[in-house]
Amino acid sequence: MLDVIIIGSGFGGITSAILLKKRNIQNFILLERDEEMGGTWWRNSYPGAAVDVQSQLYSISFEPYNWTRLFAEQAELLEYTNHVIDKYQLREKCTLNTPVTKLQYNETKGTWTVYTATEKTYEARFIINASGGLSQAKIPNFEGKDTFEGKRFHTNRWDHSYDYTNKKVAIIGTGASAVQTIPTIAPKVKQLHVFQRTPHWVLPRPDRKLTSFERKIVEYIPSTAWLFREFTFWRLEWRVLAFRYNPKLLNIFALKAKRNISKGIKDSELQKKVTPNYIMGCKRILISNTYYPSLERANVCLHTAEDGVKSINKNGIQTQRGEQIDLDLIIYATGFHASENQIHYPVIGKGGMPLSEKWKDGASAYLGTTIPYFPNFFMLAGPNTGTGHISALHFIESQLIYVMRMIDDAHKNGWKSFEIKTDVEQAYNEKVQQELSGTVWQTGGCKSWYQMENGKNTTLYPGFATSFRNRIKKITLDDHLIKK
Repeated sequence: MLDVIIIGSGFGGITSAILLKKRNIQNFILLERDEEMGGTWWRNSYPGAAVDVQSQLYSISFEPYNWTRLFAEQAELLEYTNHVIDKYQLREKCTLNTPVTKLQYNETKGTWTVYTATEKTYEARFIINASGGLSQAKIPNFEGKDTFEGKRFHTNRWDHSYDYTNKKVAIIGTGASAVQTIPTIAPKVKQLHVFQRTPHWVLPRPDRKLTSFERKIVEYIPSTAWLFREFTFWRLEWRVLAFRYNPKLLNIFALKAKRNISKGIKDSELQKKVTPNYIMGCKRILISNTYYPSLERANVCLHTAEDGVKSINKNGIQTQRGEQIDLDLIIYATGFHASENQIHYPVIGKGGMPLSEKWKDGASAYLGTTIPYFPNFFMLAGPNTGTGHISALHFIESQLIYVMRMIDDAHKNGWKSFEIKTDVEQAYNEKVQQELSGTVWQTGGCKSWYQMENGKNTTLYPGFATSFRNRIKKITLDDHLIKK
């Protein structure tokens, strides 16, 4: 029997494994469904893929890196990930090509059984689910979508064997991955049809290559990387004041975004099509210097909701206005199951409680990490731990303060199991939803992937990253049911 099973080998899983090793806990494994470790930055390799948070923040706090850009691109992010994996010898701890199909808690033994698609099962005392909140690609159920005879794939699963050069291409969606993909492929394709349901606010991307002098400073004085990280963190942290307390402050950034539109697009009708009619921040804010100019290319056509996808047929797309667009390739940049599908396989807890039943009114967990009726079970990047202003890794590292503390205490005190009390979890999540009610994410006048169909926001944390960490540090043993 294993001590810990970590599900997923992205940043959450990797950081968990490192912290276990630092405690001399060696009896653990990582289970990875894909053929390589790395999570997000192995899986998302579409053209133009890059981080939209400064590189120093999008790295593990105790593993700084001498980045080449302010905003790292996919190849460098994967290089960093592999550097950390190899430094801590984690490959030997990881079992690849092993999708988890079910988790079941054994109340008598105080252990979890992990079922996999390989038909091999594993048993462990503790589970750390690090499968990621944005890991299940979403493709809308367009009429006839399976009849298309050309090539089709999601940006999350880019097929690099397909040459899109001089092809007729459609990309459905104008969110984060589309804004990066469109400028990259537009100069190479014959035609590019961009299908926009709702426009996003797009700010200029303050990116550049770091100079050799700057990189040498980091090389010879490593503490400068920490200083830059801290400076960047606090510069971004204050933005919560606008998101949560005074959305009118976002008008300052909206003016900057409108200037980005007028700078990138000269055609007044096209400017109107890409200008949102909701308060900035209601949807995810994007950053790009090249997206708007690419829409004005002669071979690019922007379709708005009125001219959107009505159906898909064997030759391409028929629009809402009845136009037939023949295509070679359809790219789905349609996001992920985030708010409604935080764990995609069955999890059966104490007393036979299915997690799907616990979450029938929406996903919830105490500090996004631990759930009543599911002892010895942790989630990273769980419900309401998303952020609209800072790196997700800061929240994950905060969660791991709690995870490691509880595992340490269980070992030291001989606990069989522990779980958060129902009333503690319920009170916390009622408070979270109350705090969310006045934020721009709920009152900004848009429908976003942060929300379920009923409008409940199960994705974002309604406050400062520092306040989340302080809440984590204040968790007490009295908040838990402990069995010895």
